[in-house]
Amino acid sequence: MSLQLDWTPNTSHTGFYVAENKGYYEEAGIKLDILPYSESEGSTIVGSGNADCGIVTQESVVLAVAAGSRVLAVMPIFQHQVEELIVNKDSDFKRPKDLSGATYGGFGAPYEVPMVDQMVEYDGGQGEVKNVILNTGAYEAVYHGQVDTSLAFRNWEVIQAEEEGIELRAFRPQDYGVPDSYTKVLICNPHWLEANPELAQSFVEATAKGFEYAVENPTDAAKILVEENPSAFPSDQLVYSSAKVSAQEYVDADGKVGCNSEQRWTEVSNWLSKQGILVDPNGNPMTSPPPLDTLFSSEYEPKGCAAGA
Repeated sequence: MSLQLDWTPNTSHTGFYVAENKGYYEEAGIKLDILPYSESEGSTIVGSGNADCGIVTQESVVLAVAAGSRVLAVMPIFQHQVEELIVNKDSDFKRPKDLSGATYGGFGAPYEVPMVDQMVEYDGGQGEVKNVILNTGAYEAVYHGQVDTSLAFRNWEVIQAEEEGIELRAFRPQDYGVPDSYTKVLICNPHWLEANPELAQSFVEATAKGFEYAVENPTDAAKILVEENPSAFPSDQLVYSSAKVSAQEYVDADGKVGCNSEQRWTEVSNWLSKQGILVDPNGNPMTSPPPLDTLFSSEYEPKGCAAGA
């Protein structure tokens, strides 16, 4: 089976590489082909059947399914939103409300600006930031004052900036009226799931076991990620530092890995619908989100997620 990565290897992927390295996949009879990052959106690749499973944001799942893509989330990777709105520490932006009318350097996802605007408004500002799509250049643009703010992963870019002596101020969206979300989720093609239910269950179980190892042994898990991807990182220390922060984000309030929350899916999909950014396959605006059972399934998640387990 195949897994489409959403970016170059990083700690969003640790559990997959641990499961491969530790033989969890081999024990489950799985031969996993990890496909390198592609500029095509993960939901498009998985929905078209060019990969069996992939990694995307929770928001992307809702947008893709609304637009007609057939993908199904089977397991959260991060149990919380780990992106933060960053500004230079020596800037005049002390709080989100100070960013009214500021320039946001983003990545082109339709939910980014509504998220930032809501943070600004929730904090007492006017919202309506100016959007400039810069992709990966957004971080550097913030550092050099070319844009005022951007969203960055607190378990990666924020740590990398600290290592490079760049001082930032960061704000978490969930602290400013935006519903907490699964920053990364594992999705699969529904046709593949229907045709391979036992394989899918084994894959999720083995993957969850890999992330559980990363929770309990972040340093060892980071070492595996580095060894499996030589010369892939700006610095190996970044991976080790990120692993410690990420270990806290892989688990939910009950200390479990890979468990979906119906409430979380409801809150996020309703919020996206409220922003007016969901469109149907014909490009027409949608007034309500897709049904929950078209977005995620608890059928394949780790057995420990079952009610009362």
